[in-house]
Amino acid sequence: MRVATHASDIDGIVSAALVLMKNPNAKIDFLTLRDIPLVRDVEYDVVIDLPKTKRAKVNIDHHLSNYEKLVRNNALTERDIVDPKAPSAASLLIKYLGLEDDKKARKLVEIANIADTGGYTKEIYILDKIIKCHTHDQSILMKIAWILVEKGEKFLKDEWIKSEWQRIRPWIEKGRKISEEIVKKSLKMGLKFLIVDLLKGFPRLSISDLQWFFMRKGGKVIIVINRMTESDPVCPTLVKNSTPNYVRASIRVASNYDFDARRLAEKLGGGGHIKASGARISSDDYYRALSIMLKELSEHGYVGYVKVNINSDI
Repeated sequence: MRVATHASDIDGIVSAALVLMKNPNAKIDFLTLRDIPLVRDVEYDVVIDLPKTKRAKVNIDHHLSNYEKLVRNNALTERDIVDPKAPSAASLLIKYLGLEDDKKARKLVEIANIADTGGYTKEIYILDKIIKCHTHDQSILMKIAWILVEKGEKFLKDEWIKSEWQRIRPWIEKGRKISEEIVKKSLKMGLKFLIVDLLKGFPRLSISDLQWFFMRKGGKVIIVINRMTESDPVCPTLVKNSTPNYVRASIRVASNYDFDARRLAEKLGGGGHIKASGARISSDDYYRALSIMLKELSEHGYVGYVKVNINSDI
């Protein structure tokens, strides 16, 4: 059995763990959206939490943008399980694999559901950071998946997880302090819509913290643009496939505010969910994309724009 799953979030890694519970000998490829064109000729039994690849037998996913594309291209088959109303891909996969009666599997799916719908617990926070630190390391992601298989919801008791968290924690705390300062100053100026342009020195693992903190304190929409090209001192594989030819934009919307992040992301060439979406933008097209972001947000209120360019030492 050969499977592809999302490499950079809890839903994808929990899905890998479910596959291993059912088939310990399964070959699993952990992919990002950028990897999809590279596996056009690979035959997968199942592709999970990702757009359907050319030779995938079954696609299991919950992204509306993927569902609409499959329907538009007449590529959605009876074997595919693509439900935009599902809280996670793992919640669909557990049924496909017939693991609904497995208590450990159910607990892992609960974690994936919380994480993929914007929920937060200490355990989810730590797991998410460790996964993102190793997004491009196949062996480490497989290690994490096996830890979930063995430990289930008690994964924080694993010694490797403990040590890895202690290693990356200082870097994350630095990012949190910078984030709090940005948010504090922005909201003091009455800015509920914010674009943060990262040029250098901001811990990549803390991008989601910046967005979460802004919304928690009363912000409505925040877009973080990652234009950093330097190596990451703590998570070097995060920039393994980076290139100055592209930048990334991550859009997050407060749960109580009516703004469609997915539609904006699609205008930028990306996609995702209504409250959380993203896009990969050509550097040559950056200023046009920025003007689109500013225009969209300015229709809702005053927009703040912050550039971050700081020393990257821990």
